[in-house]
Amino acid sequence: MWTRARRVILIYLFVFGTWFVVEPLTVHACSCAEPPNIKDQLNQKTAIFKGKVLSLTKPVIGKIWSSADPVKAQFEVKTVWKGELSSQTTVYTALSSASCGYEGFEVNEEYIVFASGDPERLETGLCEGTMTLASADEELKALGGGYEPSNITIPQADNRSVMIVLFLVISLTLFILLVISVRRRRR
Repeated sequence: MWTRARRVILIYLFVFGTWFVVEPLTVHACSCAEPPNIKDQLNQKTAIFKGKVLSLTKPVIGKIWSSADPVKAQFEVKTVWKGELSSQTTVYTALSSASCGYEGFEVNEEYIVFASGDPERLETGLCEGTMTLASADEELKALGGGYEPSNITIPQADNRSVMIVLFLVISLTLFILLVISVRRRRR
C-alpha cells in the first residue's frame, strides 16, 4: 500500500512535472480602444507630424530589461499639423507592443506620428494612431495641408551627457570641500 508520504511526493512530482511540460500562453498587456478621430487627435496630442525616421536607438537588452524600455526614434520632420517642431525631432516609444510601444519604426521610412507628453520628450505608442505614410490616406485627407517645421534644430542632450556633467559637478564640489577641510585642519 501507498503511504501518505509517497502519495504527497507523487502529487508534487505530477504538478511540477506538468508545469514544465505545459507551454505558457502569450499574454498581451496592451489593448487599444478604437483610435480617436482626427478632430480629437488634434485636441489631445502635443504634436502631429509627417516625418522620415533617420535613426533608431534601442536599449541594450541585458540580464535585466523591460518591454517598456524606451526606443529613441530621430525624425526628419516634413509636415506639421500640431506643435512647434524643428526640422528634426526625437520621439520615444516603448520597446515592445506588450507595453503599448510602436514596433513598426524602420529607418528611412515615412510615418504620420501622433505624439503626446512634454514637447521636450514626445512619446508615441501602439494606441496613439501613429502609422506608416503608405497606410495613412484617410488621415492625410482629414488633416489637410499642414505647415513646415521651423528651421532651427534644437539640440537634445542624451542621458549619458547629462550623467557626465552631473558626475563632473559632483566631483568638483567634493574636491573643493576636501581642499577647504584640509586648509582648516592645518590652522
